[in-house]
Amino acid sequence: MAAATASLVFPLVNRVAMAVRAMDYPGGRRLQREAIPRMGGIAIALGIAAGAALPSLMLWQEWVERATSRQSFFLVLGTVLVFLIGLVDDVIGLSCIQRFLVQVLAAAGVVYGGWSFGNLYIPLWGEVDLGLWGGLVTVVWTVGVTNAINLLDGLDGLAGGVAAIIAASFLIFAWIQRNALTVLLMFAIVGACLGFLRHNWAPAKVYMGDSGSLTLGFLLAVMSLRASMKGAATVAILVPILALGLPVIDTLMVMAVRFVEKPQGSLVRRFARMFQADRNHVHHLMARAAPGRKQIVVVIYGVAACFCAMALVVAVGRSAALGTALVVVEVLVVFLMRNLGVRGHARVLSLQQRQQVRQRLMAGNHDRRDIETQRQEVSYEARG
Repeated sequence: MAAATASLVFPLVNRVAMAVRAMDYPGGRRLQREAIPRMGGIAIALGIAAGAALPSLMLWQEWVERATSRQSFFLVLGTVLVFLIGLVDDVIGLSCIQRFLVQVLAAAGVVYGGWSFGNLYIPLWGEVDLGLWGGLVTVVWTVGVTNAINLLDGLDGLAGGVAAIIAASFLIFAWIQRNALTVLLMFAIVGACLGFLRHNWAPAKVYMGDSGSLTLGFLLAVMSLRASMKGAATVAILVPILALGLPVIDTLMVMAVRFVEKPQGSLVRRFARMFQADRNHVHHLMARAAPGRKQIVVVIYGVAACFCAMALVVAVGRSAALGTALVVVEVLVVFLMRNLGVRGHARVLSLQQRQQVRQRLMAGNHDRRDIETQRQEVSYEARG
């Protein structure tokens, strides 16, 4: 039902986006050749609602047993807030501070509703009782994951496909935990993403926009909290970290690069630059180095699937040491992908510069030949 709804409402979303001029035009950070609607988040939200509403009514008793009405209320409220702020940004545009404040408010509401980290596993240290700091850690995690998924929306079909892969891994993990609420919601997210990808696959006919990417990121972040709350901290916290490793690790690396790239600036400016949009994420770097964007998306799908498989291995094996080692592996993999993208882009630029130099040399030789020919003609006429 979620997939069918997300796919069938595309004509309506397209008309609404054109009516309010919520379109992405070529130029700047956009690489497409024509204007494309960017309100696909409406289709995703309606798909999730359709996929979760009816089953939740049928399983209401078990839903209440697994999550209190207070938790459910603040989950829905926070999701609606994030969706609306994304929708407003798609239509009229908002500053990053305005979006950030609403996201913090939604995350704080989730914490108030009872969704929060209680313990945190630190390698070589063990479990740490967060106490009052649990709420702050939860807000940072929720807002961070929300924006990590948002920043992943840079190539046709990328964010929707990766979100579906991550949601599928959470679905399996929740099934192992017998967590009906997470199973239901993740199933709806997978369906909505797949239905949306029908129109978002390259060449895209619609973009999900902030209303879609922020909503998906927020739901994945909050439901990863649910996973950590239902299991032992040493393992359950590592599972969502591993599953969300690709977008989260890449975002952290990009922020680190932004901070250190201009060391002569003030700390305030360098900190503010960490949150500015650019085209230095792993998919941007790979797209510069290789022409086949569809192939790049498929490769990133494969990496995300491998990371999610690692998360499920840790969930089944219940080994904190293995989980920690795999987190290190993921960091190295993302670093390698970024490095390959940078090197590939450098090779492309080098080839382009060489071609330009050759063209200039050829043009210069041609001009010298023309001048020499003209001199010979003048000399011949003078002798005649």
